[in-house]
Amino acid sequence: MYKSAWVSKKKEIKIIEKAHHVMKSHDVRVKIQACGVCGTDIHFYNENPGGKTIPLGHEVAGVVEELGSETTGLRVGDKVVIQNHVACGRCTSCLNQKPQACTDIFTYMNDQSGMGEYLTVPEKMVLRYEGLEPWEATVAEPITVALDLCKQADIPLNCDVLIMGPGIIGLSCIKLAQKRGARNIVLAGRNFNTERGSGRKKAAESLGATHTVDTSITDWKMKLKENFPNGFDRVIVTSPPNTIADAIELAGFGADIIYNGISFSSDSISLSANDLHFQKKNLKTSHAIPNWGFPIALDLLRNGDIDPSVLVSARIPFIQLEEALREAQKNDRAVIKVVVEI
Repeated sequence: MYKSAWVSKKKEIKIIEKAHHVMKSHDVRVKIQACGVCGTDIHFYNENPGGKTIPLGHEVAGVVEELGSETTGLRVGDKVVIQNHVACGRCTSCLNQKPQACTDIFTYMNDQSGMGEYLTVPEKMVLRYEGLEPWEATVAEPITVALDLCKQADIPLNCDVLIMGPGIIGLSCIKLAQKRGARNIVLAGRNFNTERGSGRKKAAESLGATHTVDTSITDWKMKLKENFPNGFDRVIVTSPPNTIADAIELAGFGADIIYNGISFSSDSISLSANDLHFQKKNLKTSHAIPNWGFPIALDLLRNGDIDPSVLVSARIPFIQLEEALREAQKNDRAVIKVVVEI
């Protein structure tokens, strides 16, 4: 038996004792050491959508404790991260070399919780890492989301990039845009005069943002247009859908706008179709499921290209999980990412 955390009601965590999954020949049992708190975890905790018991956590690092009889390439004791979604490898999309369009994606998140003591998953979900602490390795998962955004953006050399949303994904995009050779990288976020906002502004600057703009100021778009009269070549949106119209407005002629942010309330937006059409702007989406890019993300962390200590604001033990979920939402702290250590 092992313990794992689930949301049973609004703002109520239930620690459930579960029997281990029966090991299959290609399975790996991982003792979880750390798990990052994601915005979806916070939403599940605050709202308990659907009124069901919901598993928490999908930014997982741990150590291999048991191996199935036909696993290869892993050893007991290996430090690993776990992908939360993988392609099946058998459907038409996968066999046509389009795993990102897999129609039978596998996830452990239906009946197992990353916020717990163990996960039992297929070997193909598990990647070994070295040179990082478990809390540092958890940051790889949100970086993979940023990797997909920047892949879809295909950022050209010497271009101007606007990144909307100062969470861990938007902040990671700053460094990725810099490594791709962007000329100017602008980070847009709200309430930079608060502890939470100012902490994210400082993180953005340390990661390579050339400019920051506070969108809670009335004339923020006018100031951006004064500084960038031709608009931006790429706009990456990691903020809610209601910011997409602003992204389109600030994009330049022929620009690409790439959107990832999720709405947990209203996802309907109004936008100028004529602006898109006559200015030849392109609105694209990014959804990094099934996962890809973990080896790149781990290299970026290990090599110091992205410093996990800039992104991880607090490390809180599993027994204080509810405090971790509250900490991640505080506006009077310079909070970016909270990691639960197990």
